[in-house]
Amino acid sequence: MKLFELDQNDVSTGYYDPNEDKINGRALGDTRKPKITLRKINRLKKMRALRQLESLKRQDLLAVMYGVPEDDGGGMGGGGGFPM
Repeated sequence: MKLFELDQNDVSTGYYDPNEDKINGRALGDTRKPKITLRKINRLKKMRALRQLESLKRQDLLAVMYGVPEDDGGGMGGGGGFPM
């Protein structure tokens, strides 16, 4: 029986018992994919945005850490191009 075939009279007379309705119930061994709700989608969007922000911060840090150092123009600091 489909949902649209029920009317209010059938529900009140006991023909349909909502407690015995197992259409939306899930068993322990059920292997179907879980339903994705809007709440879950929004949480995933926030997680993705946070992950992208952390990635950008990490890239900035790595650029400073492993970047080519600025040449300050010499001084006493070795490696002046003399062959050994």
